[in-house]
Amino acid sequence: MTRSEIEAEVRAMLARLQQPDEGWTLDAVPRGDGTPHVEGNGPAYTLVVDADGAEVSRETMDGYEVVYQLLRLQTRRMAMACEQATRKTTMPGWIAPIRAWLPGWLVAQLGTDTYSRSTWIDAHCRLMDHLRGDWGARVRGEHEALLRRYPLTRDERENFTELDLRAYGIWR
Repeated sequence: MTRSEIEAEVRAMLARLQQPDEGWTLDAVPRGDGTPHVEGNGPAYTLVVDADGAEVSRETMDGYEVVYQLLRLQTRRMAMACEQATRKTTMPGWIAPIRAWLPGWLVAQLGTDTYSRSTWIDAHCRLMDHLRGDWGARVRGEHEALLRRYPLTRDERENFTELDLRAYGIWR
């Protein structure tokens, strides 16, 4: 796969998710913000992720794997943003009368929310499955392996919500 074929494939997949971006291109140099960039001109490429000027990961792969990895990262961001947008925070009743006098950081520590990794993980798998069934199965396997090592808490299991992904063309 050439760089232009990778770019065309990613643009087509983004359009499939109702997120068309005709100007999307592969970054060849780091931005310094954690956005991956791709070094090389094929058939082997190096996917590099950096943050704050420091390299976090570097992996050599073919063009098809570059497409998968880039979309895996993008759909994960989408799923996590959807989960955060639907998250509900509740405060204990006794806080309401004194909330104005408490610092914001303390109020945030006293409340509870409905965060659940299982919510965004499910959405991530559904987004990838919408792009390609084998990608959905692959990402589900990756998450299952992670959850075997770091299981969901009781609250995360109880707070699971199936997210509405119609904005991405997913109607189930």
